[in-house]
Amino acid sequence: MIKSSFKNPYLIIVIALMVSVLGCVMIPRMPVDILPEFKKSAMQVLTLYPGMPSEVVEKDITSRMERWTGQSPGIEKQLSKSIMGVSVVTNFYGEDVSPAEAMANTSAYAMSDMYYQPPGTLPPMVQPFDPTASKPLMLLTVSSETKSGKELYDIAYYNLRQMLSGVKGIIAPAAYGGSLRRIYIFVDPLKLEAFGISQTEVNDAIQKNTTMIPSGIAKIGNINYAVDAKGMIVNVKDFNDIVITYKNGAPVYVKDVGEAVDASAIQTNIARVDGKEQVYLPIFKRPGANTIQSVNEVKNAIPKLKQRMPEDVEMNVIFDQSSYVRNSINSLVYAVISGLILVIIILLVFIGNVRSALVVSISLPLSILFSFIVLYISGQAINSITLGGIALVLGLLVDNSIVVIENFDRHLKMGKNSFQAAMDAAIEVSSPVLASTLVIIVVFFPVFFLTGITKFLFSPLAITVTGAMVGSYLFSLTLTPILAAFLFKNKLANSENKKRNFFQGFIQFLNTQYKKSLAFILRFRAITLLTTIALFIFSLSQITQLGYELFPQSDVGQMEIQVRMESGTTLETTQETIVLMEQEIRAEAGDDLEQLISNIGVFYDLPAAYTPNSGTQDAFIGVQLKKDHKKSTFEYANSLRKQFKNKFPGVEISFNTGGLITAALNEGKPSPIDVQIKGNNLEKLRSIAEQIRDTMNTLSNLRDVRVLQRIDQPSKNIDIDRTKAAELGVEPVDAIKNMVSALNSSTTFNKSFWIDERNGNHYYVGITYPENEINTEFTIENVAVGSKTSDKTIPFRNFSKITEGTSPVEINHHNLMRTFNVYANVDGANIGHVSDEVKDLISGIELPKGYEVNFDGEVVMIQQSFSGLSLGLLLAIAFAFLIITPLFKSFRQPFIIILAFPLGLMGVIFLMKINDTYLSIQSIMGIIMMVGISVSYGNILIDRINNLIIDGQSKTDAIINGSSERFRPILMTAATTIFGLLPTALSTQAGTEANVPLAIAVIGGTFMTTLLTYYVIPILYSFIAKKSQS
Repeated sequence: MIKSSFKNPYLIIVIALMVSVLGCVMIPRMPVDILPEFKKSAMQVLTLYPGMPSEVVEKDITSRMERWTGQSPGIEKQLSKSIMGVSVVTNFYGEDVSPAEAMANTSAYAMSDMYYQPPGTLPPMVQPFDPTASKPLMLLTVSSETKSGKELYDIAYYNLRQMLSGVKGIIAPAAYGGSLRRIYIFVDPLKLEAFGISQTEVNDAIQKNTTMIPSGIAKIGNINYAVDAKGMIVNVKDFNDIVITYKNGAPVYVKDVGEAVDASAIQTNIARVDGKEQVYLPIFKRPGANTIQSVNEVKNAIPKLKQRMPEDVEMNVIFDQSSYVRNSINSLVYAVISGLILVIIILLVFIGNVRSALVVSISLPLSILFSFIVLYISGQAINSITLGGIALVLGLLVDNSIVVIENFDRHLKMGKNSFQAAMDAAIEVSSPVLASTLVIIVVFFPVFFLTGITKFLFSPLAITVTGAMVGSYLFSLTLTPILAAFLFKNKLANSENKKRNFFQGFIQFLNTQYKKSLAFILRFRAITLLTTIALFIFSLSQITQLGYELFPQSDVGQMEIQVRMESGTTLETTQETIVLMEQEIRAEAGDDLEQLISNIGVFYDLPAAYTPNSGTQDAFIGVQLKKDHKKSTFEYANSLRKQFKNKFPGVEISFNTGGLITAALNEGKPSPIDVQIKGNNLEKLRSIAEQIRDTMNTLSNLRDVRVLQRIDQPSKNIDIDRTKAAELGVEPVDAIKNMVSALNSSTTFNKSFWIDERNGNHYYVGITYPENEINTEFTIENVAVGSKTSDKTIPFRNFSKITEGTSPVEINHHNLMRTFNVYANVDGANIGHVSDEVKDLISGIELPKGYEVNFDGEVVMIQQSFSGLSLGLLLAIAFAFLIITPLFKSFRQPFIIILAFPLGLMGVIFLMKINDTYLSIQSIMGIIMMVGISVSYGNILIDRINNLIIDGQSKTDAIINGSSERFRPILMTAATTIFGLLPTALSTQAGTEANVPLAIAVIGGTFMTTLLTYYVIPILYSFIAKKSQS
């Protein structure tokens, strides 16, 4: 390769230019996101039976759907939620199952289960679910000064959702706020009683008078006529003229017992945007899409959408997550560029020669561009992980070129011409350069054997580092020597700087002092080594005090406040509380507040799958702070928590300050600590959960400790005496239908349709009582039912008993088992230590037989990730050892180099402790990187010592002289590594926090490894290595 490049140097220059052009062309075309794509499929099955109690939904719909769809191959985990009228089953598939296969299998099993579902169950809806994208990319609001909430919901749900379906990379599954349009026949109970007519009779009349049955074609004579029987009623008011029955020979019309109204279903959900009731669509990212591109697609589509909307309708994008992603990526790019500039400055200072520094520096941007080309080809995106990988290797990318240029200088001094010197220098160091490159690459190779979140997070990092290091290797052995040959024709590499500058003199002074100190320390090598080991043991004792977390916290400028009032609280009462809370938030945040949304209650329909609310007693408030907010999101959360606790006693409140990253890594869970209690009996589960909650509340660092599931929804239980009903000529099924019709409308069990010819949408037609009639128990007792033995209707009180009770609000399953969740947030401490305290406390609680307590969420993610990365670390050490063993043709000397790595952990631990940095998956990746760096430094030193021993020097002299000769290059590579990562380590911008622990780990490790390379490796060499080298 090297000789070929010198035969045709212009080809190498052309290749370098091609890499530059391709890199610059590909980078703008690469997707940009905050995290890499997690290629795991999940499918959500939504099944509706309006009005069905949650426990019945669980037993008759959810459990069946779980068992049926659970037969699909490749399922790793199954979760479900059952609330009134809504069943949501989520199947999580393994990495080997593609989204298309998961969709096909889930859909097939879900539809085949329809045969076994209770009559009246609506067909299941199967849709892809991205567990890493549970937070909407944005909210698209729909507002108008003139239109009602019913009209706005229609526009959002029917028109806007359909228009957005063509936008690439997004899904808009539901609409919140407003109300569902219904055509209701509001019947008067007294008039029904007077005519002796029941609601089911009215409904039967409606069913028989409006239908949509195609009439087809009729051949009349020689012409085929299209026949339209006009079975649908066109105008709502025409429903009033339908004849229900005849009484005493006279027709009884609908208008005689009620009135047909273009109305709304009973409202169970309210959406508020900046204090006003509006409608909004949450826009979610499709699996495989990237945030910025998806948001841009929606924003680009809005002008066209507005043209198709009524003129008095406004659309606005709020809670745009792409702003955070852009700011984060820009901050990371700034850190990378700053690091690149610092590396070049370090090169200029150390080399002291502009031409040499230029030759070395050119390989830096080319290697980075080469890595982006590799990322583009491998289908990776620009994100915090890949940019972190670039920052990580900035200092390492110039190491190979430095080795080549210094060896080139040595060959020039031998009297060779620049081209011969450059080629000989490159050939001579090609093997050590290859070994150093392979060592850095190979430490990341175990990442590809990991599973779960660590694999998806760090595979792009490994690809980035590998691409950059391969580029560095290729350019250092081809372009660097060629440029050196051209730039130093008839010149020595140091001829421009014959007089040593101040810094060069200072380095020489340090080298002299180092040589003396090394000679002194070698005389006390045993004491020095024992002291180092003692310090290492002490540092290991400190690692338990560091604390640990899954991923560093980030101030995203957003928080979600979940509010739960007493079960059974009406929508109006909950709204009143939320309005007061909004006022408190505005007063507290002041000018820092940018946007405020509230979502109260729940639509018992498709939107129920995308909200944490389980009933009208629940709400959540979204708070968006301005970009340059004065106080942190965490400070606002703490102050608001105290205010709400004092001003809203009895209201359960929790704060979620995590953003896209937290939601992605924690599968959308509202809190980092999730204690799961599994068993069969709901009352026992609630009792255990409350005991655990009260126990956890004794820990000072826990906040917002609460039990998710509730079983105290007030209910009216109607028990029909079937014997009395039979005596009165009442059919129980007909009686229940009349009760349901009175309270919720007949659309629950028997749907009629009406089509609005103006927009083409169809709407349900139902019979019900006016909403203001359903306000006392008297109404329920007197719901009238038709009788087969009497012309008069029979009130419910004559054949039934009404009692009060409670029912579950929400029932959850985890792998088919009933599960209660105790959630908690952590404040003022690290999640790892607090979760350990929680485990210790809970371990003392005695559980009934058949019940168990488990941890889920971030705590489990931490354990799995740390376990996988620990394996990766061991494999990295093993691979690094195997790479350098053939180079030294010895097992002893690689062992010396490897021994320096665990000692280098002292620098990582102490620097993290000084900076109050927690151990996380990012810092562990930095530690893995330290394997390559420490091996690289040890390789440089021991290789020189071996050569001096071969040249005839004694072992001690070779150690001292070899270490002295490698003092400057090791110091230079360490400086480039440290200063290249310094901007990343010092960055305080939102979104860059993720790479801070990684940078701190590498900086601390590099600093300590450098000291160990200077002193401990020579000591170990003197103990372990043979006296002579063959």
